Amino acid sequence: MKKLRAAWQSMWVDTDRRVRLGRLLGLAFVTAGFVIIGKAWDGAASKNFIQGQFPYLLSGGFMGLGLVVTGCTLLFLSTIRAERQIMTDKFDEMNRLLARNLGRLQVSSNGFAGSSEQVIAGTDVYHRPDCRILEGKTELTTISVAQASTEGLRACRACEPPEAPKTEPLSARSGTPAR
Repeated sequence: MKKLRAAWQSMWVDTDRRVRLGRLLGLAFVTAGFVIIGKAWDGAASKNFIQGQFPYLLSGGFMGLGLVVTGCTLLFLSTIRAERQIMTDKFDEMNRLLARNLGRLQVSSNGFAGSSEQVIAGTDVYHRPDCRILEGKTELTTISVAQASTEGLRACRACEPPEAPKTEPLSARSGTPAR
């Protein structure tokens, strides 16, 4: 019973409705297929001669088998879709971390690293290196303020790290700063 309850609860963990709907439809098709196969078997069992049983087996058996195969296909496709979402999320995280590491290694044309101040990146917020929120945390990523701004990270409200300099948008026609 615990395994059944855990399987039922795992169906609702996914955020994508298509995955959830695919799983529900797949289970519904498989259930309907087995019900139709059972009804066909029940109808065939009530006849004593093969010519009377054959129509039940053809219509109900094949239709039920088709529903079971369709339901299993829907379950398989929803599993593939859920795994693809997980892999996409992992790829995005890996891409973000790689961009952060490459950003730290960038060097200007004169051989010196950029002069921008370094901050500690979180998932949504960036901090000063001496921020009290970061005490005791390990494996922190250091990035520049400009890179934090590019990633869309907000400044921590507790330590108030420096913000990236604001640039004026260029005019679409002339290429000069807008006024």
